[in-house]
Amino acid sequence: MEKKILIELFIDEADKENGLDIISFVSAPAIEKDFMHFNKEVKEFKFKSTDEEKRIVTGACMIPNQEILRLDAEGKPYFVFFTEDTVAKAQEVFAKYGKTKTTNFEHEDSTLEGATVIESWIVKDPKNDKSNALGFDVPVNTWMVSYKVDNDELWKKVKNGEVNGFSIEGVFSKNIVKMSEEKTLEAIEEIVNNKDLTEVEMYDKINSIVSEL
Repeated sequence: MEKKILIELFIDEADKENGLDIISFVSAPAIEKDFMHFNKEVKEFKFKSTDEEKRIVTGACMIPNQEILRLDAEGKPYFVFFTEDTVAKAQEVFAKYGKTKTTNFEHEDSTLEGATVIESWIVKDPKNDKSNALGFDVPVNTWMVSYKVDNDELWKKVKNGEVNGFSIEGVFSKNIVKMSEEKTLEAIEEIVNNKDLTEVEMYDKINSIVSEL
């Protein structure tokens, strides 16, 4: 029997290295210390161009309690998640340390100028929240952001569909919360190793398995 490994990622305020560093514009969005990128995640992470004339895009960058697939150095799958408190803390430190004018494309080392966070909020009432009015279906305590994109190259990628969502980068502490005896990982490994599947098909199948846990 395979073990499903579930790890909570959190921000340890006593550790100055912990925190959210950047929100990246990515093509396939997704959310001990590791430096982590979160892309190729579930559909809810995709953003929308909410005001094309003003070049504004809006989307979710962190969704609480959502299990996110990761692969270790040996290609073995495990899952991570953020609690509501960690999502709120990430939003706070992101603003507190002036990260709102820094972004990149697909987690590249170089940063892009000309993209600024103009809205940042935690969804408290999904039915009556602005996110719902914009057509998003996200759970309570999701962190939403809107970027004003003045960078011509990045806006072109948004317009032609080359980028579809946000993906976070940061250093988080870990807490293993579950190691249950299941065949889940075996099934996921089989999907990951199936070369006939496209990336979209692969993640749809994995998300279907995760949603039933």
